[in-house]
Amino acid sequence: MKTNLCRWAGAVLLALMLGSAGAAQVEKSERLVNVHDLTTTVAVGDYYLKQESILAARDFLRRLGVEQNLGGSWNPSNDHWKQAEDAIVSRLMGSAKRDFSSLEWLSEEWSRLNQAEFTEQDLDGLLTHFGTMAGRKQAMIVDHSIAFHVISALALGGKIQHSLPGIEADRKRMQDLYEIEEREMRFDTEAHQDGNRFAMSATGKKYFVNAVLKVTGMVSQRLSRTAADLPRRIDPAATEIEAALEGFRKSGRA
Repeated sequence: MKTNLCRWAGAVLLALMLGSAGAAQVEKSERLVNVHDLTTTVAVGDYYLKQESILAARDFLRRLGVEQNLGGSWNPSNDHWKQAEDAIVSRLMGSAKRDFSSLEWLSEEWSRLNQAEFTEQDLDGLLTHFGTMAGRKQAMIVDHSIAFHVISALALGGKIQHSLPGIEADRKRMQDLYEIEEREMRFDTEAHQDGNRFAMSATGKKYFVNAVLKVTGMVSQRLSRTAADLPRRIDPAATEIEAALEGFRKSGRA
């Protein structure tokens, strides 16, 4: 997972304040988080948040039509409605990127989890292993498992609307990334026994459980909170909405 320079520098500064032993553990926890690449998980989240942004925008515009007596012509097929909807969705996805897709929040939470669950010696061993070919593949397996569990939770919870227009490109990107990751994570376990030994070790088992279950929980909770907050983030006074309404009225269809 990629973190920005300012966040990393802040973590290092905090570590220095904790003393040499604490500094080393914080720095290694940060490095361990950066082993991972959750691009597919982010694509899952973006797909779901795009869906929820469209639904929030359409619900808002329907209510606006009723409140302002815009009539039956004010509907999703109208160009001015589409103009307003696109502007709302764009703004909502911008806020979603800050709140969810950047993953800076997860870098902090996952690093704290590593610090709480593993000794400095454990962290050294994990970093060494994930630097090997088998380790890199197993890190990808963890990444893929997180994406799988996040999308599965959404699907099993009935939160995915497969036929909703407007999310086709996001769904394709998510599916493409998922399939690529699924292919690239595979490796010959017989030829890389170090991977088997790690998977069966106490530290390896603990790491997989923490990453797949606890980190998945962090992601799912953040995703749910971000989605629930979207309707409240719509600004009725946004210039794009006012322009769309003005254009609609001038068209004589109101």
